Amino acid sequence: MIRVRHAARPPKGATISGQAAVEQGFSLLEFMLSSLILLIISAAIFSLLSQTQRTGSYQTEVQGVLENTRFAMDAIVRVLQQAGNSVSGSSGSGIDIKSATEVRVRSDLTGSGSNWSPSEPDKGEPDGDTSDAGEDVTIRYNAGARTIELGATTSPQPIAYNISAFSMQYYDDSGFITNIGGNIYKVRVSLTGTSSYPDPQTGKVFSMQISSDVTLLPRR
Repeated sequence: MIRVRHAARPPKGATISGQAAVEQGFSLLEFMLSSLILLIISAAIFSLLSQTQRTGSYQTEVQGVLENTRFAMDAIVRVLQQAGNSVSGSSGSGIDIKSATEVRVRSDLTGSGSNWSPSEPDKGEPDGDTSDAGEDVTIRYNAGARTIELGATTSPQPIAYNISAFSMQYYDDSGFITNIGGNIYKVRVSLTGTSSYPDPQTGKVFSMQISSDVTLLPRR
């Protein structure tokens, strides 16, 4: 008769030892190391994406500041260049200084002539008054909103944002500073545009200052 011998079972409560224990220990260690490496890589990727997003937002903000500041300057220059144009019977240059950051500009541009019609009263040739559209304009800086406002004197509207500083200086034909509208020959306009978001690398905000000297048209 053939007898089958069975391997002895380890006593109840005994721990696994030998090669099996070593293999089980390495598997747990490998899992922990893999998880740690994955977490580190994920954190690095997340940080890189966040940095890229912040950089993209900052660059968009800078581009907006550049465009806003230049647009505001162009609009202000166009209005000032027409100051006093064909304003008959006026003793001034068409500029009425309200404050250091607000000015009223009047010019006679349209309202009569061969192109004029009752349905389009703001077209045609100068008509001797400043009551037509675009002839009585206020330029104003709103420091609280950091905006340049421009438009009809009763309701100027924001045309540029992120403007941190605005100033206008007025000079007579001898080059001296004046605050008398009738003596104004040249206006120096200064604008500073500043970003709301700081540079993610340096922590500093972007700022750009531009200025322009506007010589007024000779009154006719």
